[in-house]
Amino acid sequence: MNESKFWSGDKLFDRIVIFILLYLMIFLGPQFIPIGILSNPNSTYIKVILSIIYFLIYFLMVGIAYFSYKKHGRNDLKRPITKSNWKFIIIAYVLSHVIEGVLSSLSTLTYHETTSGNQQGLQDMLSSNKLTAVLMIFGIVIFSPILEELVFRGYLMDALFSPRFKWLPIIVSGLLFGLAHNTGLNIFFFLIYAQIGFFLAYVYQKTNNLKVSIALHVLNNLISAILMIMMLL
Repeated sequence: MNESKFWSGDKLFDRIVIFILLYLMIFLGPQFIPIGILSNPNSTYIKVILSIIYFLIYFLMVGIAYFSYKKHGRNDLKRPITKSNWKFIIIAYVLSHVIEGVLSSLSTLTYHETTSGNQQGLQDMLSSNKLTAVLMIFGIVIFSPILEELVFRGYLMDALFSPRFKWLPIIVSGLLFGLAHNTGLNIFFFLIYAQIGFFLAYVYQKTNNLKVSIALHVLNNLISAILMIMMLL
């Protein structure tokens, strides 16, 4: 897409509206509705139905995000992850984790809070029952990283920003990612999620490969999920 077509007012407006709808889809989290019902005593038949609905909602959300990215994204989703990409992923994760540790310590000192509202909500769902925990693990480790990278990195950075922009899409992607995950007024929890978003956006921009940012997101969520489960045992 050339520069003049990219900044065409009506087309840009359409892309912004699509992103807002994608953002609301993630923020509202309709996939968690059946999870909430599963926390109540139900028959085996109802549990199976609710589990299927949970996966169907996730598949639908990922499908919507995928087709939106395919229409407006600039990069090929078929590109493989290289060895150098994996080194990039590990370095980005370590740096992000170090920054997260510093921000968590500042949150404890300033607000006397160690767990964000988003994390507490996930822990509550993980601890409700075994079936819910299994479904949540699939969501946290697999579906959410794919969905969120398609929206916050793939669609946002490609559909709303021209390739000539370098740092602005990274900053906007990180800030909106932080807003979507932080449910309280603790600035440090917001910055924790925002800096993760910054690293994911930076990795995507540098590699032009959405699979790389998805892999980094999966790694981050996998380790977080393991730590949350260990805390609940």
